[in-house]
Amino acid sequence: MHVAVFADIEGSFGIWRMRQCRMGTAEWQYGRHCLTEDVNHVVRGAFDAGVTHVTVNDTHEVGFNCLIDRLDPRAKYVGGHFIQPSFYGKISDFDLVLYVAIHAASGTENAFFPHTHYGVFSEMRINGRPVCEMDIYGAYLGEFGIPVGFVSGEKIAVEQALQAIPWAQSVVVDKREETYTAGEESRIYLRDGRQHLREKAAQAVRQIKDMKPLIPPGPLHFEAEFRSIELADRFNTWGFKQKDRTVEWHAENMIDGFDKLNKLTFYSKRVYPFRRPVSFFNRCFFRVKNTYFCPRPDSEGALMP
Repeated sequence: MHVAVFADIEGSFGIWRMRQCRMGTAEWQYGRHCLTEDVNHVVRGAFDAGVTHVTVNDTHEVGFNCLIDRLDPRAKYVGGHFIQPSFYGKISDFDLVLYVAIHAASGTENAFFPHTHYGVFSEMRINGRPVCEMDIYGAYLGEFGIPVGFVSGEKIAVEQALQAIPWAQSVVVDKREETYTAGEESRIYLRDGRQHLREKAAQAVRQIKDMKPLIPPGPLHFEAEFRSIELADRFNTWGFKQKDRTVEWHAENMIDGFDKLNKLTFYSKRVYPFRRPVSFFNRCFFRVKNTYFCPRPDSEGALMP
């Protein structure tokens, strides 16, 4: 069995503020340690359950947030965005995805760093219904026949994800600063929370027969509401239907709809013909930059993993 561990960062144990998720900062370097430790516990849980192969897909921003030299050596690591055979690279032999450190959807009140796919949106809707990333990513993977069987993150993010994939195992992560700066109490919380990650990941793998690929019935009508008209005008280089700050498009399925979403956010009409070399360059550049040219971590009083 081949299990993929997909990794965001906002929902990691140990992270409580936005700067710890922003690439290139000393606080993010601490956040990378947190994320890597979470990922390692999920990887161990998958192997505990008897899988033969684990691939870690680093999906936050341009990838390469995990500390590769600290990852469980049994796992293969993939970072960054791809064009073919999918946005996440070669995924055809994945049997199950375990999604670590998710965040809440754009527009979610009182949530930690809420956004959907990209920080320029105030809300994403499909067929008139507000959606979170698991509605999109889970369905994209689902149309390749791959179920998502586990999520971890703050309470509201997990609740939103489970509305899309109610069969999944889950772990809720506290996002309050005091949870991670309280000395021995924090150490116990982190130890127990990450052990919970390991146990729930193993449980998800053992219950793989209960996991279902998420495949929404088409056709799908997407609405991306930007945070401002200026942002909508700047990003909508493809001439998608636009009304004020909302850009719309139709798709027969999620693979098509997600491709158009990526055109809107990552590949302008001018860049699109060069998307393959651009993506390849970005993967190479950030792998080197985030491996060899990073600041020393600043944990701001929290325990280092």
